[in-house]
Amino acid sequence: MIRIAHISDLHFGRHLPRLSEALIAAVERMRPTLVALSGDLTQRARPEEFAAAANFIRLLPRPLLVVPGNHDIPGWNPVRRFINPWRHWRHYISSELEPCIREREFIAIGVQTARRAGLHLDWSRGRISQSQLDRIERLAAAAEPDSLRVLVAHHPFVAPALLRRRGLVGRANRALSGLHSARIDLILGGHLHQGHAGIANGIVVAQAGTAISSRHKGEPNAFNRISASPCHIQIDSLHWDGAEFAARRRWTFQRDTTSEPFMAL
Repeated sequence: MIRIAHISDLHFGRHLPRLSEALIAAVERMRPTLVALSGDLTQRARPEEFAAAANFIRLLPRPLLVVPGNHDIPGWNPVRRFINPWRHWRHYISSELEPCIREREFIAIGVQTARRAGLHLDWSRGRISQSQLDRIERLAAAAEPDSLRVLVAHHPFVAPALLRRRGLVGRANRALSGLHSARIDLILGGHLHQGHAGIANGIVVAQAGTAISSRHKGEPNAFNRISASPCHIQIDSLHWDGAEFAARRRWTFQRDTTSEPFMAL
């Protein structure tokens, strides 16, 4: 069974230092097979925020896969946003925007859904392109037949009705069809600052709340503890209760064979 610590929306610059220490301790106790960090490491993409995020990331267990979010693009500097939006990311965090980790039991594929601009006035919305879907399909096809296939993005591919006003990733329906064809088992994301899990096109989709920031959206700080295999996925949302991160919600999904879609239990 694979153990995944799914963390999102750190928002350094608006973070709570006590929670960052507690989160690292909680993740270490998990002894995770994988740590997935699904974007928005910073609040305003400033150098000092990226430096703080980098120091935090160094303390997390490995292997670690991290992708950027919309807050990791400079909004306060329009020139940098359009000419070199990932300069600080590449300097402080990683040279990669779409990393991939391949192990015997799983493959974890990162996809960068944040964009410089969009057709919406709300540029915080994300998109996924056909070329990105093609890459995901190639990588997933090269994995071991019985490996768990995990996709990590920032923006949601599916969300409860009350949260959809914040916008699903562009081309979500087309993307889910392609991800189903690629045999993706689990999609991890953030952005909404509320934990949620469900099924779309037979794929388990899980959103994590904001792990350590003060930017609450009706839910305490939280992260996801996931136990997964190609036929069984259990997601626990661990909420900060003032003393520790404790399990408060659980979703369980099952399928009989890897050729069948997941179903909620």
